[in-house]
Amino acid sequence: MSTAEMEQLTSGASNRIIPMLKTLRASLLFIHTFFLSLILFFLPRRCRRGISESLLDAPSSKKRKSAWRREEEDTFRRRALAEGYHAGDGHCWYRSATFLFFGGRNSALFCRSWFPVSGTPRGILIIIHGLNEHSGRYADFARQLTSCNFGVYAMDWIGHGGSDGLHGYVPSLDYVVADTGAFLEKIRLENPGVPCFLFGHSTGGAVVLKAAAVPQIEGMLEGIVLTSPALRVKPAHPIVGVCSLLLC
Repeated sequence: MSTAEMEQLTSGASNRIIPMLKTLRASLLFIHTFFLSLILFFLPRRCRRGISESLLDAPSSKKRKSAWRREEEDTFRRRALAEGYHAGDGHCWYRSATFLFFGGRNSALFCRSWFPVSGTPRGILIIIHGLNEHSGRYADFARQLTSCNFGVYAMDWIGHGGSDGLHGYVPSLDYVVADTGAFLEKIRLENPGVPCFLFGHSTGGAVVLKAAAVPQIEGMLEGIVLTSPALRVKPAHPIVGVCSLLLC
């Protein structure tokens, strides 16, 4: 897969501030709407009626439908790229598959699995990738684990890889934590008696720690594995710190 195609799955470098800017834009839109409503409240009734009618005639609904259609098309394009990533790389000792899992908000989440061809695995590792990554980046790691008789699952976050959602945007890490818990529950039901471990890298490490603190999720785990967990991380760009203060 080319670098350009990889960026369509990852949405660029890990220190991009686009999600924060989208949140800031939404906040500014809210402030604009609030002051517009305040102005309309103090205007004479006749003026309010005329302005309200003109706003209703505006093509806002068409713009929303167009934006939703573009987002859906982008999701399908990313999903097709995710399906093709490392496709046909099967070897004699393992089998791989891709599938969709529907998370807590009924969002379709793109998932992968790698399993040894024969025998019951000694354990299962569920990979939670980092911010602006995708599950396919861990394919080589997963294949090595299958050679040691481990099964591996990986799930793309909402808005990442081949999953539903605005590209590169996660409304809250709590969404990812909830999806991780539901995904873990599904895997345990399909693999009774096999110990399960959560693996998290970078921001995925923070997600795993937060998930493991939930008693229901903790009870389903044999242990967790973390690499470079994103704990007490300083903003990568000064504007992120400023935006965070403004939005708190």
